[in-house]
Amino acid sequence: MKRRLLFSDRAQGSPEFTVVVSFVLLVFLVMTLVVFQKQSETYNFQVFLDAKRVASTVASNINMISQNGHGYYRYFSLPEKLYGYTDYDINFGRENLTESFLWINYSDTTYSVPLITSNVVIYQNDLTKRENETNCVSNINGSISINGTCILP
Repeated sequence: MKRRLLFSDRAQGSPEFTVVVSFVLLVFLVMTLVVFQKQSETYNFQVFLDAKRVASTVASNINMISQNGHGYYRYFSLPEKLYGYTDYDINFGRENLTESFLWINYSDTTYSVPLITSNVVIYQNDLTKRENETNCVSNINGSISINGTCILP
């Protein structure tokens, strides 16, 4: 009789062990999903901060050139991608009759920065987005030229 009881106890350990291992794996899976979600949120916030930095840099260069008048020019460079991985585009335009903006578009998100002028012309169709290459912004008779002529006569 004693022997039969021992075999019965051993058989009960296997389902309990399976339940415990399943519970531990479930907890591990839930924690992994939470960690990945937080990591994704952190990455998105870093991309937003980089977009804000890039947009502010371009807008402050344009605003400074606009205020300094004819003949003033400056060089600046832009990163190829935001936070090293995300493509982006920069656009200029008016939102209404009195306000003009610079928009940076990335990953279905847009961030805007106000400009003090709406008279912005981009030559060569786009801004150069590489750290070791420069963009030139200049003021030619009140018109802000990007990647046009920078050395004025």
